[in-house]
Amino acid sequence: MSLPRPGPIPGLPTGHGLRLTAPRVLVVEDEMTIAMLIEDMVNELAYEVAAVVPRLEDAMRLLDSDSFDLAMLDVHLNGKTVFPFAAALEERDIPFLFATAYGPRGIPEEFRDRPVLQKPFGPVELRRALIELSAQST
Repeated sequence: MSLPRPGPIPGLPTGHGLRLTAPRVLVVEDEMTIAMLIEDMVNELAYEVAAVVPRLEDAMRLLDSDSFDLAMLDVHLNGKTVFPFAAALEERDIPFLFATAYGPRGIPEEFRDRPVLQKPFGPVELRRALIELSAQST
C-alpha cells in the first residue's frame, strides 16, 4: 500500500518551497514495552519517531546524525544514567525532556529547567510536553 502524495497546501502558492514536516523525536528508553507505548503515543500525536534506542551508547552515537529534532530521555538506562547524553544535547541546543518514575526529584540541579514527565503518563501530558519542546526547536 502506498501513501497518497501530498497535494497543494491551502493558502500557499504552488511552488512555495516551504516544507512542512512533523518534528522527529528520538526516544531513549530501555524498557521495550514502555518504548513501544511511547512510540505509539508519539505517532498518534502526529510526531515522527526518529528512533528508539535502549542504551546510552546508542544515543551517543546519534548525537551528530541530524536524524532527530527533539529527544525524550528515560533517566536510567541499563544501570547507567542518561545525563551525559542530556549534557551533549544541551551543548548542541537540541530540546529534550526527561521521562522518569522519580519525577523532578530524580533530576540533577543542572537539568531542573528541563521538562519532566512523571511515569506513568498519558497522551495529554506527552502532547503538552512535545508542544513545549517543538516551540524550543524553531
